[in-house]
This record gives sequence, C-alpha cells and structure tokens, in this order.
Amino acid sequence: MRRKIFTVILVLLMFAVTSCGKAEINISELALKIVQEGIFAEELTEISSDVTLKRYGLDSKLVEECVSYAATMAFVDEVVIFKANDVEEVEAAVNKHIEAQKENYASYAPDEVSKLSSCISDIQGDYVIVCVSMNSDKACSIINEYIKQ
Repeated sequence: MRRKIFTVILVLLMFAVTSCGKAEINISELALKIVQEGIFAEELTEISSDVTLKRYGLDSKLVEECVSYAATMAFVDEVVIFKANDVEEVEAAVNKHIEAQKENYASYAPDEVSKLSSCISDIQGDYVIVCVSMNSDKACSIINEYIKQ
C-alpha cells in the first residue's frame, strides 16, 4: 500500500515539475518591461502583429500571438515576443531576419551590426523572445527575472 501511495506521489511530483516549464507568459507585459528599461538607442514604437509577421516572413498559422516594438529604420533595436504554434519554424524565421538585418546594415550603419551579433534569441517553451539592444546582458536579466516569477 505504501509503495502505491509513494508511486502516485512521485508521478504527481514529476507532472508538476515538467508542467512548470510550460508556464504562460504575458507577452505584452514582458515586452513592456524590456522596452521601459532604457537599453535602446531611441524610443521604440509598438508594431502591429500583421506588420511583424510580414517583417519576419511568417505565416499567421505559425504564431498564436505576438507583440513587437521597434526603432526607426536608422537603428536595429527591437523587442519581439512570439507565442509560437511551431517553435522551430519561428526560430528559423528569426535567424533569417537577424542575418538579413546584418547584411542590410553592414554598409548602411555598421555600428548597428554589433547589436545584431549579440542579440537575444531565446526560446522559453512555446515562446520565442527576440531583443536587439545596446545592452543584451540587461535584457537577458529582465527576461530571466520575469520567467522566474
């Protein structure tokens, strides 16, 4: 009898631990926390999800929701958070977007390329978080603190 109870408790604990990694993220709240931290070359403007999907070359079926803030075209600074239906496809699109930005800015504004080289592209469960800023360490810290909550 004790063995059965122990087994049931162990299974429940394992379920609880594995489900912790699937926590919901309030993407608007997290994006705003990052944007308000002052780690960007200029004030970022919120971009519609339709425009964001187009910029990243993503089909709307691949993304449940997204929030995006970006600088003017003079800077590469941006924060984008996707809740993905297909994380691998979204991650591939993010990588392609970052590489295209590096090519575009290499001759136009070479100082911006270093931000792209050190940008954050993080996967947390179903979420893909992208942050291009002057201070990737600070952005990473904000993301990690938010995820711990």
